[in-house]
Amino acid sequence: MTDEEHPAARVIACEAVLAVLVGVAATAVPIAVLAAARVLAVFLYERVPDALGFSGDARWWPVAVLTSAGVVVGLIVWLVPGHGGRDSATAGLIGPLMPLRVLPSLLLALVIALGAGVSLSPENVLVAVNAALAVWVLARMAPTVASDRVVVLATAATIGVQFGTPIAAPLAYLELTGRRVRGNLWDAVSAPLVAAGAGTMTMAILDRPVLALDMPDYGTTTLRDLIGGMAIATVTAVAMLAAVYAYRGLHTLFHRVHNPVLMTGAAGVVLGLVGALGGRESMFKDVSTMRSLVDEAPNLSILRLTVLGLCSLVAFSVAAAGGFRGGRVIASAAIGVTAGLLGHALMPAVPVTLAIACGVLGAVVVAVRSCWLGIFIPVAMAGSVSVLPALCLAVLPVWLLVVHRPTMTIRVFRGSPGGR
Repeated sequence: MTDEEHPAARVIACEAVLAVLVGVAATAVPIAVLAAARVLAVFLYERVPDALGFSGDARWWPVAVLTSAGVVVGLIVWLVPGHGGRDSATAGLIGPLMPLRVLPSLLLALVIALGAGVSLSPENVLVAVNAALAVWVLARMAPTVASDRVVVLATAATIGVQFGTPIAAPLAYLELTGRRVRGNLWDAVSAPLVAAGAGTMTMAILDRPVLALDMPDYGTTTLRDLIGGMAIATVTAVAMLAAVYAYRGLHTLFHRVHNPVLMTGAAGVVLGLVGALGGRESMFKDVSTMRSLVDEAPNLSILRLTVLGLCSLVAFSVAAAGGFRGGRVIASAAIGVTAGLLGHALMPAVPVTLAIACGVLGAVVVAVRSCWLGIFIPVAMAGSVSVLPALCLAVLPVWLLVVHRPTMTIRVFRGSPGGR
């Protein structure tokens, strides 16, 4: 290959500088949103119960909180300018560029949902917000930069920030958007990779939570480990696929209700009842909850892990179908963690680190339809590349199972109820 087939060094350097700036800036909105959600969660589940003289762990309290959150999110979608953007069920991790006017209502709906314990995660909204803001800012500061290129950088950076896996960011972007690479692959992915790396490093420097769990060190994979891990990944994928079918039916059912307040309010009631049964571990889908679950798992029975897993699946399906704003990647990874812990409890010979990694693989691939994220997110969560060879094999039966099955992205036609 000759040098003429690559961009000039000056062009590469300019793109790299832009990628670093976008990557660092992409951390601001996620940090602010997650901080606001944590403050709201503490207020709802600690401050209010303490002030009123009851325990925040009372089983009836999640019903009240999540029902109220559903009503408030419905009011935002119905009445607030921007109407909370598009229904998160109608777009995947990477969707069409959103106008700025919808972002405030979208962020407000997201923070309320996360703080109340709705079983979704923030990445879809954060990708959309960062992409829209980056395009708007650079259109004024550097109008010669193509908006499509800015979207790629902002999206890759936000994926790196959220998942702690910059390598997967440009690969997942190509996979999920179906874009074809023209010319050299490295030239196509180098700038997004730099943006994702800059975002991930900024989060590490700021000591902000990343998608990493405190798990035992994992050594070489044996044949027994591989077979057990593949079984866990496949069974998890089957359970997630059943949840996808249920989710699509629930979406149709919820969206027969034309008033978004009634729709998300009803979904909130169901989420509250599930939360009362499964506890906070079945509600919140964040890193701290996953870490707590991993720490407590040795003291949990197989029955308790099974109930927790089923409640998490139901809550995830209802939250995604009921009009709440949020994403499905980290939420599905949290379900995968529970599945991995259950798999390890049933097959103690499979190391817990590999079991969790394979559970996350099976859940993420089904929910997001991205094998790159399905492979690299578990590696980031395990904090070790030692699980990577097993995941490269375990992904095959999972992908064969789901490749031609329905996805979690709902097509909404013009005039459909709830399709704002």
